[in-house]
Amino acid sequence: MSDTFAACVESVGDERQRSFGSHLARSRKRVFVGRQDELALFRAVVGDGGRAAVLYLHGPGGVGKSTLLRRLADEAVDRGRHVIEVDGRTTEPSPASFRAAVGTVPEGSVLLIDTFERCQGLEEWLRERFLPTLPHDTTVVVAGREAPSTDWYIDPAWDETLHVLPLGDLAHDDALDLIRVRGVPSRLHATVASFAGRHPLALSLTAAVVSRRMSSSMDWTPTPDIVGTLLRHLVGSTPSPLHRHALEVCAHAMTTTEDLLRSVFGDEHAAKLFDWLRGLPFVESGPGGVFPHDVVREALDSDLRWRDCAGYQKMHRRVCGYAIEQVRSASGPSVLMAARAANYLLRHGPFEMAYHSWRGNGEVYEAPYRPQDWSAVVEMAQQVQGGKPLHGLEYWLDRRPETFRLYRNSTTGALLGFLAHLECDRFTAEDAAADPVVAALKGHYGGDVPTPTGGVLRLARYLVQAEGGERPSPTFDLMRLTVLADWLRTDRLAWSGQVLSDREFWEREMSFLGHGTVDAGRTPDGRSPTVFVKDWRTLPVEAWLETLSRRVLFGTGAMDPDTAAPLTASDGGPAGEELTEQQWDTAVRALFRAWNHADVLAANPLLRLVPGETPGERVQALRQHLLYVVQSLRGDLTTAKYHDALTATYLGRQTTQRGAAARLKTPFSTYRRHLDHGLAEAVTRLRRQLTSQ
Repeated sequence: MSDTFAACVESVGDERQRSFGSHLARSRKRVFVGRQDELALFRAVVGDGGRAAVLYLHGPGGVGKSTLLRRLADEAVDRGRHVIEVDGRTTEPSPASFRAAVGTVPEGSVLLIDTFERCQGLEEWLRERFLPTLPHDTTVVVAGREAPSTDWYIDPAWDETLHVLPLGDLAHDDALDLIRVRGVPSRLHATVASFAGRHPLALSLTAAVVSRRMSSSMDWTPTPDIVGTLLRHLVGSTPSPLHRHALEVCAHAMTTTEDLLRSVFGDEHAAKLFDWLRGLPFVESGPGGVFPHDVVREALDSDLRWRDCAGYQKMHRRVCGYAIEQVRSASGPSVLMAARAANYLLRHGPFEMAYHSWRGNGEVYEAPYRPQDWSAVVEMAQQVQGGKPLHGLEYWLDRRPETFRLYRNSTTGALLGFLAHLECDRFTAEDAAADPVVAALKGHYGGDVPTPTGGVLRLARYLVQAEGGERPSPTFDLMRLTVLADWLRTDRLAWSGQVLSDREFWEREMSFLGHGTVDAGRTPDGRSPTVFVKDWRTLPVEAWLETLSRRVLFGTGAMDPDTAAPLTASDGGPAGEELTEQQWDTAVRALFRAWNHADVLAANPLLRLVPGETPGERVQALRQHLLYVVQSLRGDLTTAKYHDALTATYLGRQTTQRGAAARLKTPFSTYRRHLDHGLAEAVTRLRRQLTSQ
C-alpha cells in the first residue's frame, strides 16, 4: 500500500469514527446476533490485504441476508477496504446496467451484491464474463434467494475461490439474543420467541412492536396473523396522517423515490417523508429509492386497503398516474423499467401472477432489429412452427423492419424471441393480400380498420419466443411490456391489436384490459389466431386507465364508488353511441340482473335505442335483442359455455351463482370464469347490434 493511499485510508477511517455513520455502525454491531461462521470466513478473506474470493449467500426472504451484508460492509470499512454496494432490486438487470452500477473497482475492493435473485439471469455472465475482469485481490459477496447454479462446481477454477453459504433461521440462543438486545422485556422472551419462531425478520418486527408498545408491567398476547398485528402497531405509531399515507405509497409502488412522494404530497413534505421512510426498520434503501421487504409489503398493502378503502383508492390512482407519466417521459432502456413499474401495479388486480412471470431478472434484454438478423428471425419462426414458415413474416420484415424488436440472452447474445409491433395510418390492399390476419381485420370492419384522419394503428402482429409458446416468461413479459409502453407513448393512437393463437388462455386478461376479439380463421401456416382489439376512439387512453384502475380496485363486476350513480332513461343522458364504455357495461349487466322485473328494465338507458310506442313494447324489444345476443354465443365452442353460464344464472329459474354452477355441474371457479367472459362478450355484441341499426 502506498504512503499516499495509506494516508487516505487513515483519514477516511478517522472521519468515519467522528461521523454519524460510525454511530449507526456501532448500533448495528450491538444488535447483530448470530452468523458467526459467516463473519469468521469473511474476516479471514479480507484480512492481511485480502484475496480473491466469492462468498455466495442464499436463503429465503427475511432471513437476514441484507442485514449480514450491511455488517460485512462495516467490517470491510473498518479494515480499510474500499466497499462497492450493488442492489439487484434497483439495478436494471442487463450487463451494461450492472457494470454501470459497479463502476470502477480499485485493487483491494469488496463488492457486495444484494438481492441477486432480481438479476439471476446474469449469473452465467457474472461468472464467465464479469468476475474474471476484477482485480486479483477483490472479495465479492453475492446475496440472493436462489442457490448458485451447478456450473460453479463444474469448473475447477472456482474450487478454492467460491464459498457457498446457505442462510436459514437463527439458532435458538441467537433468536433469544436478538429480542433481548432489541429491548423486549425478559418476561416476554418466551412468548415472543414462540410467536415469531427463529425467523430474523419476524423476530425483529415483533421485537420492535413489543419494545415500543409494552411497558414492563403489560402482558402481550400475539394474534394468529403476525404481520397484520405488527403493521397495526407500526402504522398506528406514525407521526402524522401524512406519514401514514407515505407508508401506503411505499407499500404500493415497486420503488418509492422522493420524486414520487413529491408528486403525491408536494415539495413541502416530500423530503422529510422520504427520510422517515428510509429509517423504518422494515424499509430498505437502494439506488432506485426505498421499498419494504417483500413479506411486509403485501401485508402493509392488504392491511391499509382493508383499513381505509377510499384512501387506498385515491392512493392507487395517484401512484398509477405517476407511473404512467414516467413511462411517457422515459427514454432508451429506461422505458421498459418504467413500464415494469407501471405493470407492477396490476398485481393488485384479480389475476395476480397468472399472466406475468415476474421473473425478468436480467437473463433477457431487448435489442433493435438489424438487416443481418433477417435469416435468424425467419429460421426461429420456422422452428417454432415445426418447420413451416410463419405466414406474412417475410413481407413485414421487408416492408416494416423498423417495427421489429429482438430479445436476446444476456450472456450469449442468442436470439430468444422477436416482436413485430406494426405502426401505420391504415392497412392497404397489398398488406391484406400478403397477410391473412390483416385481410380478416379488413373484412371484419367492412373494408378497413377504423382510423380517423391522422390516427395511428398499432398491431402486435408477432409475439414469438423460441421456447414456451405463448406463456408468460422473461422473454414474453418483455414483449408485453413493450406493447404496454407503446399504448401509453403513442400519440393519436386510434386502434390497436395483439395477435395471439391461445385465445382460451389470454381472453380473460385481455377482456379485463378492455379488449374485444376478432377471429382471423385458419391461416395458411396452420395457425388459428385471435386478434385482441381495442378501438381507442371510443375509450381514449386516459379514460381507459381510469377504467383499468377501477377494475384493479373493485373487480370487473364492481362499480367505482365515485361514478356509481345509476344512469336511467329519465336522466337525459347520452344516446347509445355517446355512452361511455363503463356506462355500456353497467347498463348491459343491469339488463341481466333485472331480467324478470319489467319496471326496473323500463329505467334502463338502452331502452331509448330500441323501437316501440310504449315503454312495455321497448322493454320487450330490448329483451329480444339480449336473447339474440345470448343465443349467438352458442355458435362457437369457446363461447357456448358462456351461453350456458348466462342462461343458468339470469334467464332461467332464479337461483344463486353457486346454484347455477351446481345446475351446470361445473366447478364454481370455472363457472365464474365463464360468467365473467359471457358478460363481457354480451356487452360487446349488444353494443355492436344496437349501435349499427
